[in-house]
Amino acid sequence: MAPFYAGGYQSIPADLPSLRSVAKKEAYKLDSILKYKKTGRLLEVGPWIGMFSSNAKDAGFDVTAIEMNENCVDFLQRVVGIRAIQSSEPAVTLSAMAEKFDVIALWHSLEHLPDPWRLLQKAAESLLPGGVLLIAIPNIQSYDFSVLGAEWFPLDAPRHIYFFPIPWLEKFCASNGLSTLDITTSDHLARMVSQEAWLRKSASLIPIRYVRRLVGLALYELSKLRYKDQYSGGGLTAMFRKS
Repeated sequence: MAPFYAGGYQSIPADLPSLRSVAKKEAYKLDSILKYKKTGRLLEVGPWIGMFSSNAKDAGFDVTAIEMNENCVDFLQRVVGIRAIQSSEPAVTLSAMAEKFDVIALWHSLEHLPDPWRLLQKAAESLLPGGVLLIAIPNIQSYDFSVLGAEWFPLDAPRHIYFFPIPWLEKFCASNGLSTLDITTSDHLARMVSQEAWLRKSASLIPIRYVRRLVGLALYELSKLRYKDQYSGGGLTAMFRKS
């Protein structure tokens, strides 16, 4: 899969202040964690340049990361100052780790894996009692996908391999000793995913830059009026706790 990630998502910053400048825009991602854990050992799988990991470290967590990109791993260790392990098989890597964690965070990484169920199983085993698992993924049950279909940008083939309906996710986590704490498709991240889907749809239809943005935002606002239930948003964030 590595060739499909050439160029990545964001370029590697020049230094830690540059990373923090970018990462502060994503500080909201810690809110879901901080409702249940204020400190402890935190593992993030697939951090890329480490915006969430950096914010978690600055908030007082002892952070470990598993990342497949060699350059990102070097940056995380040398510049950000967190333990980073290079691996494209996080389930295998997690199996070999002796330590247990208070928090394991999967920020839009689960959908990239050829064997996501193995990672979920290993994550459940690697949590301390009372530890929490955060899963953030595109919501395949969203209103956006029901309308846009193959044009729904979070499909992101071939980098996104699997998608997970909420009932399956809850059932699978429960079978591995994890109880549901919270599930939402209407948080800040979900709204951003939905908005981007409609902006990209508009961009494919309208060549004039500012007009297509206005149309995309209008389509996004109209789409919210058609939501059928509480889980119609474009992104899904779920929190689970180990018994």
